[in-house]
Amino acid sequence: MNIKFRIIIFFLLSNSLLAQNIPVGSIDMIEQRSRNEQLLGNGNPLISYTLRPLALEIVDSSQTNDIHSKKITIKALPITLTQQYNTFTPYGWNDGSMIPAKGYQTQLTAGLYAQYGILSAQLKPEYVFAANPSFDIFPLTETSFARLANVSYLNTTDLPTPYGDKSYSKLHWGQSNIKLNINKFSIGVSTENLWWGPGSRNSLIMSNNAPGFLHFTLNTRQPIETFIGSFEGQIICGKLEGSGLTSPKSQFIIDGVDYEVPKKNDWRYINGLSINYHPKWVPGLFVGMNRTIQVYRDDMGSGFSDYMPIFSPFQKKNLSNEDAKNRDQLASLFLRWVMKESKFEFYAESGWNDHSSTIWDLFDSPEHSRAYLAGFSKIFMLNKDKNKYLKFNFESTHLEQSADRIVRPAGAWYQHGIILHGYTNKGQVLGAGIGPGSNLQTLDFSVWEKDQVWGIQAERYAHNMDFYYDAYTDFNHKWVDLAINTYAYKKFGDLGIQAKLNFAQMRNFQYQFEDNKINMQFQLSLQYQL
Repeated sequence: MNIKFRIIIFFLLSNSLLAQNIPVGSIDMIEQRSRNEQLLGNGNPLISYTLRPLALEIVDSSQTNDIHSKKITIKALPITLTQQYNTFTPYGWNDGSMIPAKGYQTQLTAGLYAQYGILSAQLKPEYVFAANPSFDIFPLTETSFARLANVSYLNTTDLPTPYGDKSYSKLHWGQSNIKLNINKFSIGVSTENLWWGPGSRNSLIMSNNAPGFLHFTLNTRQPIETFIGSFEGQIICGKLEGSGLTSPKSQFIIDGVDYEVPKKNDWRYINGLSINYHPKWVPGLFVGMNRTIQVYRDDMGSGFSDYMPIFSPFQKKNLSNEDAKNRDQLASLFLRWVMKESKFEFYAESGWNDHSSTIWDLFDSPEHSRAYLAGFSKIFMLNKDKNKYLKFNFESTHLEQSADRIVRPAGAWYQHGIILHGYTNKGQVLGAGIGPGSNLQTLDFSVWEKDQVWGIQAERYAHNMDFYYDAYTDFNHKWVDLAINTYAYKKFGDLGIQAKLNFAQMRNFQYQFEDNKINMQFQLSLQYQL
């Protein structure tokens, strides 16, 4: 037994790699570039790109470390400064600890990474300041019926509009962690942003739209190869917090009655699982599942199934007294198929925000409580040296309820009647940044060269269509934005610069007929490697 134990330990400790992660949404666009390289046939064909943050060694094979060394490895992490300005209203998502705010906002981050043997620590806090001036919100002149529908969303999500009534200044733990890294596995505590699923512009379950939250994690750092294919996965147990803010009181008072429902002053426990499988017999195909369950800490039990509900059955008929446990579930199935011969990939994710009663219920009404996203990318080489190429991407995200809502309403995605904070952390949605009931279509053209990228996006953004159909009976004043977004990245030695200029024509702003507005967003990010 002693010899076998030593063999197992040697296997686990061998081939340890430098355990630094690439922050989700890093401004140097290294994640996207690595994904592009896979389409070009140059990257690791076993990496799914559906589980982020990525380990640095995935995109830079020189990042190795001898775990038998008694020396401490210490390196400075890049200093990053992002500044942005919205001219009329809050706009944009997938910006982590930044808040939805009009006007000027800045985020500054820097830090250190250290490793000793299998133990690693990354300290990368983020400081955010936002001037946060007032802006136009849902008008009090609307009908009582429409305002009651609006209050319903305010009471069942923690998405305060505006985000407070004064300037905002806060220091977050940001992309920090402390972990044990054993072979291709990692276990530890982190506040990093996570991204689950194949989407590029949105993710149904987990994205970098909200600030990262404190969580315990057990995850793979590289694919685990078996005789039937390879696997990647992550299990988290975390703490979600409220914003501590509310929309103006005037939004809740209708015909002299106060309809505000106070939210609990309690944090929420979240348990999540993401797993994907790459079949050995189908090159380039990845299929997987995401699942999260959250509950107020005061409503939790103390058994294993209370701390790890992700392993409970999906059908309510196989669960004991599930409704009384006051839990909220989101789940999705996804796929990504890479065809490197064609420099093409297709991906899709379909999710549900409620349990099905039985397996027959799922078959009879798969569209009940469903949301989905789908997209594809294609690369075209632009020169004979194959170091410059054009990438085309299309992605559609659909959070609006299906027609099944007529006979069985499921509620909007990220909204919940018992967990009144909804699926949020610190006042922002954890999943798709477009928010409850919304739809988005994105066309993206980008040109990639060594150390530089430039691109342009055209987007159609339909705001909360579930609310629209709850509040109105006509068809001609849906709030729909038509946006043109441009971006560029250039590296000059140790300095990387990313710039964005976004223009949005907002038709029927706040659902007001022919009240059309324009918002401009300017963003400049600097990243310096010490």
